[in-house]
Amino acid sequence: MFTDTPTNTFVIAVVIATTAQILAGRLRFPPILLWLLAGMALGPSGLHFMHVETIEPAMHTLIELGLAIILFEGGLNLNLKALRENSWVVGRLVTFGPLFTILIGGASAHFIVGMNWSLALLFGALVAVGGPTVILPIVRQMRLGRNISHVLTAEAMLIDVIGAILAIVFLQVALTPHLSSAIEIAQALLFKITVGALLGLAGGRLLAWGLTSPWVKDFELRTVLTLAGAWGMFIMADSISSQAGLLTMLMMGATIQRMDIPDIQRLKHFKGSLSMLLISVLFVLLAAQINLAVMYAYIWQGLALFFILALLVRPLIIFASTIGSRLSFNEGAYLAGMAPRGVVAAAITSLFVLILQEGGHPQSEMLMALVYIVIIVSVLVYSLLASPLKRLLKIEGGNERSVLVIGGGQVGAEIGRALSDDRDIRFLDLNAEVIRTMKLSGYHAVCGNALDPLFWEIVHAEEIGNALIMTGSSDHNLLIARLADEQFHIPNIYVALQENDEQKHASMIHQLQVKRLFAKPYNFTYWNDQAYRKRLSYETRIVEEASLLIGVKMVDARIQHGVQPITVIRNGQTLIPHDELIFAANDEIKVLMRQERMQAGQPLLLPPSVNGQRNHS
Repeated sequence: MFTDTPTNTFVIAVVIATTAQILAGRLRFPPILLWLLAGMALGPSGLHFMHVETIEPAMHTLIELGLAIILFEGGLNLNLKALRENSWVVGRLVTFGPLFTILIGGASAHFIVGMNWSLALLFGALVAVGGPTVILPIVRQMRLGRNISHVLTAEAMLIDVIGAILAIVFLQVALTPHLSSAIEIAQALLFKITVGALLGLAGGRLLAWGLTSPWVKDFELRTVLTLAGAWGMFIMADSISSQAGLLTMLMMGATIQRMDIPDIQRLKHFKGSLSMLLISVLFVLLAAQINLAVMYAYIWQGLALFFILALLVRPLIIFASTIGSRLSFNEGAYLAGMAPRGVVAAAITSLFVLILQEGGHPQSEMLMALVYIVIIVSVLVYSLLASPLKRLLKIEGGNERSVLVIGGGQVGAEIGRALSDDRDIRFLDLNAEVIRTMKLSGYHAVCGNALDPLFWEIVHAEEIGNALIMTGSSDHNLLIARLADEQFHIPNIYVALQENDEQKHASMIHQLQVKRLFAKPYNFTYWNDQAYRKRLSYETRIVEEASLLIGVKMVDARIQHGVQPITVIRNGQTLIPHDELIFAANDEIKVLMRQERMQAGQPLLLPPSVNGQRNHS
């Protein structure tokens, strides 16, 4: 049906990659495994539906340009604050990790498979490269604690480049046996790191200057300039020192994110989408090139190497890296059980195998087969192990006391302040004035559309335990709630609903298991207007020991018109007001209200039936 042309092959790879991505998202499974399986099944060693041999002359270029954008996007999204917070552990991980993996993994490949020493050490360097494309979905889906998630993501981002640079050095050793002294290897490594780091810093600052220039105002032009600048610096670094462009890309991305650039988040979004396309297509094409007969011949040796890496090398790395850190034993054990390999390892391996084959190296196919076996098994094992290991080690997911306030304007700001006594509060709103005020007050506040997943990533939604969604539209609130539940797995979601909308959306509310905020209809326009006009005041009521409110659900209590509950304080902890909250003795109920609408001493909350003065709070 299809002619075997390079165009058809590339388009088929794009379709397969996209379909696998959608299916993996539906199954909540890392897509990398589906990309690999689809590529191998449909490539020349399988059904030969995809004639990858037609695109082989361009594979070297595709891999290099794809890697450049993947690493640039990784640097652009590297959480530098989290890296500083965990620099002690991460620094040792990216030092001991490649060292132990190269030494023990390389020795194992030499003695188990019979690989010559130069290629065995190259194997160790290649499998030292991590897998952010696998780790990031696991971190988001598992909702790991702040320390673990930051360490895993920072390690995955940095180990890619360090492992890649080391792999480049050992590739040169394999290609030129005379380059074998420790001094020559150290000099080669230092030169590549110096070139990559300096050009990355210079290129990042130069690109930042270009993006803020009055000559480059259109967003479309700025995205093209970013792409051209990244690829240009990649080629320049590679021309000075072969493959030094990999480090240049990471440093360039990390430099850009620290600069004050308009619409930086839109640039991140564009680069993220481009990176995901390149990752998926590269994986399918690379998997299709694998010789399944060679993989089958080395399957048992590959499994043995994986288990040595997983059961000996990784625990040893974690033990050496976490001594004296603030990580608990269980957190260290979880880190020891998470070390998948990903697209960078696969892409670099394929690139180096092409170079080795051009040099006539006899064991290049063996190298590729062993690395891909480790990648496939690691993705499968660590993806399946993530959830049961979390339960076994009792790893807490995210910060259950953290709150993301979405929308609400001035009232949302007041609720956030009221809850901030013992909670980590963050804000996401389209109201630029409110966001600016909250930033000046020291809160983590982002101006953006809550229906765009990009802004959830900016506020680090994987760390959020509670989302308060209170825009002016019930439909809008429930759409945001669906995004929070399905993509970011927020455990507690509260939505504000307009009059009669609870019945209208009963099915969706039940499906999402969200809670209604305030235990009453929320009129966004009214309350935001009153807050903006500064007509609201704080009031506090205590649930007395004899009050009939004790044991009453908030939804069943009668809340006076003009009264807006914003928090309940119980035993020193703030609680979020919602339908199912049950009042207890000595609860301190904080409300916003129109003071002039209330008479002195008038009860603000009443039980379902009132029988005398003692029945109110």
